[in-house]
Amino acid sequence: MKNQFLWITCLSLVFVSLGQPLKEQNYQQGLDYAKAGKYEEAIGAFTKAIEVQPLDAYAWYNRAMAKNMIGEYETAVDDFTTCIGLSRSYEKVWYNRGITKMYIGQYDGALFDLNQALQIQRNYPEAHYHRAYIYELKGLFDFACTDYQNAASKGYKVPEEKLLACRDTNYTGLLKNPLLKLSKTSKRKTYGTKAKRPIAIGCFENVERYLRLLRSPEGKFVPYEIKNRQALTEVKITYTLKGEMLDKTLYFDINKACDAWIIKGFKTFKELPVGSPP
Repeated sequence: MKNQFLWITCLSLVFVSLGQPLKEQNYQQGLDYAKAGKYEEAIGAFTKAIEVQPLDAYAWYNRAMAKNMIGEYETAVDDFTTCIGLSRSYEKVWYNRGITKMYIGQYDGALFDLNQALQIQRNYPEAHYHRAYIYELKGLFDFACTDYQNAASKGYKVPEEKLLACRDTNYTGLLKNPLLKLSKTSKRKTYGTKAKRPIAIGCFENVERYLRLLRSPEGKFVPYEIKNRQALTEVKITYTLKGEMLDKTLYFDINKACDAWIIKGFKTFKELPVGSPP
């Protein structure tokens, strides 16, 4: 794939431009919408481009990127997979599919994709860093530290606390009780929504993991705004239910060991069946 990109976020999520006059008007409209932050409109435009040219890997990739930006992670994975089938040698497709799989708790699949990205492009510090983070989540601290150090040596700004933790033989400072998935749903209406019944979360990193794993009652991404980062962390979430826009405040107890349940009425991602390919 060509080398001209439209940079959208700090997570190396990029939309690819062909770098040449485009015959397909819908495709260009998709790029313009994405650049303006109008991701739903971009998805519609890329969908029309795919209908005209279903073998255009660029359109599948960019539609996946737009879906990523609004939290439609599962269908984004599908689009990345189609793009890989059309163009296997583009490392950023593998990288971004891996990051998206991490968001939905498919950690083995994420590692597979990041490994593929690094086979294609060995000088890829972002891939080293996120592979390290997944190793850390899985408790594979030796592998995590090797990748953190590789990422740092290649210019990636690895948090200093990660590098310091790797110098400690006990790995003090790395995640010891990470939130990997949500599997239980509370029956109490006040669970997590009242300060007196907070979600036991263990650390700030688990707060963001919880929020990425949480789905609305209609199975959609739940936009959130972290109000503070204190021992009792407050987060405002917004969601749609039967066409009505609603909001809640969630409370997370950072000091209690992680034992997080899904708040009543909400959902999470479906787990892959045992034996599913990465």
